[in-house]
Amino acid sequence: MGRYKKRTANEDTNSYRTICHLSHIATYTNTTTTLLAIMKLSRCLTVLAALLPITLAAPTASSARRQVAADNDYNSRFLVYALSLEQLAVSFYDSSLSLLSADDFRAAGHPDSVRRGYEQVLKSAKAHSDYLVGEITNLGHADSTAGCSYAFPVKTTEDFINMSEAIQALAVSTYVGALDRSQSDTYTTVFGGMLGVEARYANWISTTVKYQDLADISFEYPSSMNDTWTIAGLYVTGCPPGIAPEDIFPAGLVDWPVLTLPDTVYPGQSLSISFPNTLYTPDDTLFAGFRTGMDTDMYPLVGNADGSFSVTVPENVDGKGAVWLSIVKGDGSSVRDDNMVAGPALLMMAASQERDGAERDGAERDGAERDGAERDGAENALGKNTWSW
Repeated sequence: MGRYKKRTANEDTNSYRTICHLSHIATYTNTTTTLLAIMKLSRCLTVLAALLPITLAAPTASSARRQVAADNDYNSRFLVYALSLEQLAVSFYDSSLSLLSADDFRAAGHPDSVRRGYEQVLKSAKAHSDYLVGEITNLGHADSTAGCSYAFPVKTTEDFINMSEAIQALAVSTYVGALDRSQSDTYTTVFGGMLGVEARYANWISTTVKYQDLADISFEYPSSMNDTWTIAGLYVTGCPPGIAPEDIFPAGLVDWPVLTLPDTVYPGQSLSISFPNTLYTPDDTLFAGFRTGMDTDMYPLVGNADGSFSVTVPENVDGKGAVWLSIVKGDGSSVRDDNMVAGPALLMMAASQERDGAERDGAERDGAERDGAERDGAENALGKNTWSW
């Protein structure tokens, strides 16, 4: 026979249990009685089936708190990673614009609108940084928001504009990668918003400031956290004492060995590159991976007598804009964290060389704003639109 244990008024609802007692069903000879017992058993088991998943799935208060703490820790570390990129950008634009006056931009052949545009880029980077600091503080990790000190090789307007192109390419790839690694719907949406703004600025620099055509790409390359970490670290001169990176950043970040390239790189060029031998042995086969968007072209490296290596830059990267070059070992099938040897380095492959003055005339602001600062394509240093970072 089956029965239900009645719940008393002071009994905890969550601890309420249904108890089924079966008493010698097999000894019943009366068919009706046996069927009645089976029906009651079936009803009892149905109730148990409904209640058990709820009982087993209900987390304890302590486990729920642990999960919240783990989520907050991951989110905080991930936001600190994003903050480090924004702080680098703020430092770069702030220090460079403090160094280069409006007259410097005019002397280099740029209208006043270019410097004003860069001031807007700086304003956005500060807004991104402030947002991230606020969110990290709300998660209880305000001590993790202190920024590092940076130094950048900027002396001229040309230096600044070229490096701004690289900074924006890094920001775009970083936020594309961040969308895949975010574990918060809220922050995924925010990163998407930041990505859109960074992409606008990257496009503005390449087309409006540097007079290039649109890059021949349909997708952006998603940078890994280690890729961004490695490149950003090149410009860090010091960080606040007392806080170890492993305490505030995502676990397992790795600084890849630096990949050294010539300043100017062209499609079809035989490229001489060098890097430390800390992540490979003489028995390893090494490959150069040229990554653009969702595509990766792999080519074996050829060793040189002086210890450097050579590889021919593929022709198909021409006009692709940002091309990321990494050195890997193994079978040359892909670029992954577990086969990295050096890099990445950024190759900027312009969609076209600078347009001539006649083509620019119709798109320029009037002469009153330019104050006679029309650029001459033959003399302008930015004619070197294919370069490496």
